[in-house]
Amino acid sequence: MEAMDALAKVCPKCGRQYDGAAAFCQKDGVRLTSTAQSADPYIGQTPLDQFKIEEKIGAGGMGAVYRARQTTLHRDVAIKILHAELADNSDAVRRFKREARVCTALDHPNVVRVFLFGQLEDGSLYIVMEHLDGRPLLDVIRREGALPVHRALHIATQICDGVGEAHQQGVVHRDIKPENVVLVTRRRDPDFVKVLDFGIARVLWGDDVTQATQSGLVFGTARYISPEGAAGEATDARSDVYSLGILTYQLCCGETPFDAPSPVQMLMKHIHADPPHLRGKPRGAHVPEPIADVIMRALSKNPDGRYDDAHAYADALRTAAERAGFEVHRRRTARSSIGPPSDPAYRLPAAAIEPPAVRS
Repeated sequence: MEAMDALAKVCPKCGRQYDGAAAFCQKDGVRLTSTAQSADPYIGQTPLDQFKIEEKIGAGGMGAVYRARQTTLHRDVAIKILHAELADNSDAVRRFKREARVCTALDHPNVVRVFLFGQLEDGSLYIVMEHLDGRPLLDVIRREGALPVHRALHIATQICDGVGEAHQQGVVHRDIKPENVVLVTRRRDPDFVKVLDFGIARVLWGDDVTQATQSGLVFGTARYISPEGAAGEATDARSDVYSLGILTYQLCCGETPFDAPSPVQMLMKHIHADPPHLRGKPRGAHVPEPIADVIMRALSKNPDGRYDDAHAYADALRTAAERAGFEVHRRRTARSSIGPPSDPAYRLPAAAIEPPAVRS
């Protein structure tokens, strides 16, 4: 019995079991999965006869994410599959397709690449995207707290570059937070940014109007949401600038401007309370004044007081950094430019639908 309990890995191809220390099947050379995952109906499937699903690597409210091997190109990819029980939910399917279309259209080094999307034989929808072998920014913040100013700006401006490209194409992210940023290693840069999850993005140039475009619904995460977003009012690129300001503030001093015991109380602070100045925080006193002033302007209650979009905010950060003697990388540009599709059948809807739950 003890021997059976120790067999924690299984080959998804031949079914042979191994102990937890093994990584590959000695017979087939296939990467092993945990015995708990072996019951997953998607593990072992090969969508389009080229994406071999090998292991589950994450799960969220709408679906699960798997690591798969693209056999035609000999590379790992990530496949996001909508929860089966949501496949008959028209709103969930609409959100999922919208995320796929928005992400497929965005082509920027700092935005996760989405290759294609479609439907499995059982009706479940899926998205195939690049597999990121990196660290969630949330883990970095929890482990390291406040970052040195030059590193905080290096990360923050890359996030702005990715989100700014979306802004240029009429897309507002609306859920900027550390969980939606992954740091990977690229060209000897261990802090190369990838922005994830445009699943509740609002497409400003679309014509379709759904219930989600109406005021009164709250989108995003309470700790990083803009005052107008917290109030259920219309949001635009300047709302993302506020969220980027919150995140930059946190990178510089290790904490967000506001804290509260409940999401509702957090929303009220965003709407009514003035954020403490960054340099007034114990671990924010070292931030040069020009840089701190730029961050605080991004946190203006009135959208008109903020920067127009993420690119404008990043430019202001870079200029302030130069004045303070810091060198920050130049803006990364998109691999190609996109705009509203000319094909009416491909037109993106005006706004994403997301359950009006608010997370702290």
